[in-house]
Amino acid sequence: MTQITHTKGDYPIPARAMHQINLLCIIILAATGFFIHKPNFSLFGMSMNLVRAVHFYAGFVIILNLLVRFYWALLGKPGDIANFLPQKENRGTLLKMISYYLFLRKTHPVTGKHNTLQKSMYVFWFFLLIFQAITGFSMLWKGSAFGAFVIAVAGGLSNIYAIHYLTMWVFVATTLVHLYMVLFEDFPVFMTMFFGVESKEETT
Repeated sequence: MTQITHTKGDYPIPARAMHQINLLCIIILAATGFFIHKPNFSLFGMSMNLVRAVHFYAGFVIILNLLVRFYWALLGKPGDIANFLPQKENRGTLLKMISYYLFLRKTHPVTGKHNTLQKSMYVFWFFLLIFQAITGFSMLWKGSAFGAFVIAVAGGLSNIYAIHYLTMWVFVATTLVHLYMVLFEDFPVFMTMFFGVESKEETT
């Protein structure tokens, strides 16, 4: 029997702030993106032009936040890029983690700071966000050489719209899965990430 300790040092203020910015931007992008795609309902009485502006500004913010987070992971303090890469602490734990999330195992396996499933999700989001930015900015700058090239590769502007919209739902679905895993299976991590609350969790 061992213990996992969740401390504020595991989630420093810069990491927590960037995480919250990401979450807020995803909520804004999903809400405004759905309105842009289906403008037959009111989004707080906002005009379409305002909704589009909010959508694109949120897109710029989340990409900037992603770049800052990547830089901080590489060169910041403590430089936590290793937490997103394969680690020996996670070897042989994938099936145990899957069993834990499926309620087939009562205790959380001992892993690195992020288990294999978490790492996979974070890396997936990193590349999916870049992809979403490329499709989104190609629509914003469709008259530019960049926009024209991306639209041509996708086979037309309507295809870009469809790809961008469907990718939004991938973000929504995976974010909901992430929230479920944190709130119901790793609640101490949620408390530490959002409120800096330190805790200990018994594992085996």
